[in-house]
Amino acid sequence: MSEYRISKYNPAKRINGAYTVDEWTSISDIGKPFAGVVFTYEVYKKVETAYVNCAIEILRQSAVSVLSVVQPEYYETGIYLPQTVADEQELRRIIMDCLQEKCWAKLEGIDFFIHFGYDYYMYIGTSLGLTVVNEICKKYSLFCEVFPSPYCADENRERN
Repeated sequence: MSEYRISKYNPAKRINGAYTVDEWTSISDIGKPFAGVVFTYEVYKKVETAYVNCAIEILRQSAVSVLSVVQPEYYETGIYLPQTVADEQELRRIIMDCLQEKCWAKLEGIDFFIHFGYDYYMYIGTSLGLTVVNEICKKYSLFCEVFPSPYCADENRERN
């Protein structure tokens, strides 16, 4: 399984691993100015939709049909995370809730995972190669980097 960090951040704008552009990193940044422009809900939703669609397309191409919801954490009342998810609409809701910081969980299946990190990073583990994942990310104006998920226990990793 290969592991990727997927984000809205262009890796070319990093110097020694530090991102050098003033950009929003959370839904809580709505209403704040970044590079002289106020970050709006509409811009947020466009990027969130890209993340969700990208994750779903990678899942589909990985031929995974069921994910387990692992280590759920709840930050808002009224949020429900099932133990397993096979329905695409429910998966979309879970991904959006995690991106919106209403909850957090690891979504894991056989040779596949989706993890959510700080600063609007998403980590995906899949049997798909870099070329395929990169093409999917480009389709949604996102960037893909080979990068291990910080949410995997090293002893549980199988590297190719």
